[in-house]
Amino acid sequence: MNKNNKVNEDNESPPLNREILDQLVAQITSVAALDFSKKTTNLKGDGSALDTIALGLNMLCEELEDSVVSRDKLEEKNTELERVISRMNQFQYALNSSSIVVTTDLKGNITYLNDKFCEISKYSRDELIGQTYNVVDSGHHSIAFWKEMWQTIGQGKVWSNEIKERAKDGSFYWVNMTIVPFLGLDEKPYQYMVVSRDITAIKELDQRILNSIILAQEKDRELFAEDLHEGVAQSLAALMLQIGIIELKIKELSDVDLKKSVASIKSYIQESIENTRSMATELMPRTMMKYGIEPSLKLFVTRLQQHLGGDVEFVCSINNPKQIEKDVEITVYRAVVAVLNTMYKTEPSKMSIDMKSGRKFTTNLEIGYEKKSKAVSLLNFEEQIKRIQLQGGFMSVSNNYLNKVMVKIEFNTPGSFNF
Repeated sequence: MNKNNKVNEDNESPPLNREILDQLVAQITSVAALDFSKKTTNLKGDGSALDTIALGLNMLCEELEDSVVSRDKLEEKNTELERVISRMNQFQYALNSSSIVVTTDLKGNITYLNDKFCEISKYSRDELIGQTYNVVDSGHHSIAFWKEMWQTIGQGKVWSNEIKERAKDGSFYWVNMTIVPFLGLDEKPYQYMVVSRDITAIKELDQRILNSIILAQEKDRELFAEDLHEGVAQSLAALMLQIGIIELKIKELSDVDLKKSVASIKSYIQESIENTRSMATELMPRTMMKYGIEPSLKLFVTRLQQHLGGDVEFVCSINNPKQIEKDVEITVYRAVVAVLNTMYKTEPSKMSIDMKSGRKFTTNLEIGYEKKSKAVSLLNFEEQIKRIQLQGGFMSVSNNYLNKVMVKIEFNTPGSFNF
């Protein structure tokens, strides 16, 4: 053999491994079908071209397989995100369809509202965005009421209550309101969501039922007052007449004790007549039904001064008496009478009543003392406060003064605006 043949033998490539070649062909076919799971195995590691190609293809398939796994996971996450967004959209649709929804910043400025809020408030979206929620404040609730609300939500707690609000046209409506604070990473609120449900129809029905009950009670009081005035009082008056006749007959007698007894009986009967008439007047003064609260209270104050003594001042400036509903007049009258009768027992130096109407029907009572004022509890007027609240009014009793007690009774007048 010559040297040239020897060199050719040394440069010849190793024979192709049929097994590896078959695996490589199958792997390429799988890759073409986007299946990167097949791998070429049993590589010789001899540095042959086939071996090198198979090794590189294996590495490429592994990278592609990792990419497919990542893509599948991403698609799963996208699918789950789409499901979450869909559920949120459904929830938002249900919420907007059934409830009044508003979001505000920490100062109460409106940042978002749904159509329901525009419908019930009668304001346009442009008129409400950027305004504080006070734009629909009816003035019905006290400062203490709103202070408690702000304290609660400021602490990140949910607050809920029934609220009376006023629409753009001055009409009133009621909502069951829930305020949910949105908390940041620092666990402090960064905005508030207000979700409300219109309960105006329910409140109006409750009010009609309450008014019916009140009118029925007042009718009973009126009948009882008439029985006292026409029945008991008249009977006592007749008895007084008989005593007078007896008094005339024994006038010529010298029995001093008998005369004193008759005079005493006469005094007791006269006092009973006055008390009976006073009770009848307090139950249902006839002037109330005919002329309203102002002349009725003037009459009561006059009698209070005549029979009990003391200094009672009554100032009244009611612009339009017809604007005040009769059941409200009766309720305020009873509350004022209850306050005056109760406070008189504490021996005040002066009592004053200031009654006025306009956008609100307000009655302020001031009970003054020469020295330190007497302690008065809300429990003393629990019945009056409850009745006033049921009729949509407000009554407060304040002892926070050195020598006086302040009582305030307030109702919104129908159709009034409260800007």
